[in-house]
Formats: sequence, structure tokens, C-alpha cells
Amino acid sequence: MLKANANAELVWASSREILNIFQANAIGCQVITVTKDILSKLPLVGYDLTEYSLDTVKMFYDDARAARFSL
Repeated sequence: MLKANANAELVWASSREILNIFQANAIGCQVITVTKDILSKLPLVGYDLTEYSLDTVKMFYDDARAARFSL
């Protein structure tokens, strides 16, 4: 359909997860609509999963201490 109209562009609308950005790019979309929340997660691409897990545990620990819970 795009070949028949040189002015048409492929649009990927309403991305729901970060994977959709990579999927849309892989099929050659010229326009991808995405929320600010999804875009904010792009820096996490390639982040070491062990480090990410430890950071998450530290965050929960810090939140518990701030709420004065004892573990």
C-alpha cells in the first residue's frame, strides 16, 4: 500500500511497551507514537539485569527505612 502512494508514511500508534519501539523500527515505521513514560525507560535498554535487580532491592530497602519499618 505504501508503494502505491509515495507520500504515505507507516505509523505505529499507541505503543504500550518499550519493545514496540524496537518492533516499529524493525519494520521501517516512519512515525511511532509513544508516551513520555515509555520514552523514559529507554535508558534502561542494555542495563545489566543483576545491577537492576540490586538497585530495585536497595530502593525497597530505602523506602522501608524511610517509613520506619524494621527488617
